Amino acid sequence: MRSAAMSLTPSLFSVGLTFQCPQCNFTVIKNGSWFQVVSHYRCDGCGREIRITYPDKIAIFQKHAHLATPPREHGRDV
Repeated sequence: MRSAAMSLTPSLFSVGLTFQCPQCNFTVIKNGSWFQVVSHYRCDGCGREIRITYPDKIAIFQKHAHLATPPREHGRDV
């Protein structure tokens, strides 16, 4: 049985997410929308070009899933 896969959920696009450079551990904080579209960046800590793969992005979004706002149910009074 497959478990539900985490996606790059839109509810995190405007939330500050963190990622540590795998070379020097310098932490970058960017909105989820930045992580959605970026494939690499230059680390401000070590100056190296750092790739961010789709599996990296999934891990970043999973790490911050607790910050996501739950989707609203349409047609129901709450």
